[in-house]
Amino acid sequence: MSLDDVLNLSRAVEDRLFACKDFSVCQNIMFVLSFGNEVRTDEMITRSLKDRKQVYVPRMITRERRLEVCEITDMDQEFELGSYDIREPSQSNSKVVPPSKIDAVIAPGLAFDRSGARIGFGGGYFDWLFKHLPDEALRLGVAYEFQVVDSIPQDSWDERVQMIFTESDTINC
Repeated sequence: MSLDDVLNLSRAVEDRLFACKDFSVCQNIMFVLSFGNEVRTDEMITRSLKDRKQVYVPRMITRERRLEVCEITDMDQEFELGSYDIREPSQSNSKVVPPSKIDAVIAPGLAFDRSGARIGFGGGYFDWLFKHLPDEALRLGVAYEFQVVDSIPQDSWDERVQMIFTESDTINC
């Protein structure tokens, strides 16, 4: 995909996400810092901060196969490349909070199906995170339409998202 395609499709996904009433009332939102041709989250993060939301991004603790939930206050702060070459907040300038503080998680995925199953990057980090969220926290996926497939095999430890936002659809799972 071209950069123009990524930006235009990401903007459409963002508009659908921010039009969702359930999402709009959330105050503590966790995003992933996107990379490559993924749906861009930088603009979603900036928009959430402008809306006076508390924003968090993950930092992978690979030796423990878990995520730290790190508060960020702007997109100009220092980030470093972590596992999988994904941007993460620098340890020197981020405040870690418990997952129980989160109202909504915007989860990445290589693919999703309409029941909310997802294929991530194989580390189980978001499965771990979802198990540690409050029951009422929203578990949301953002993807391009072509990433939504008919069926994804699941293991007993796999966690699902409740909604998926694409450039052309909002899927309630």
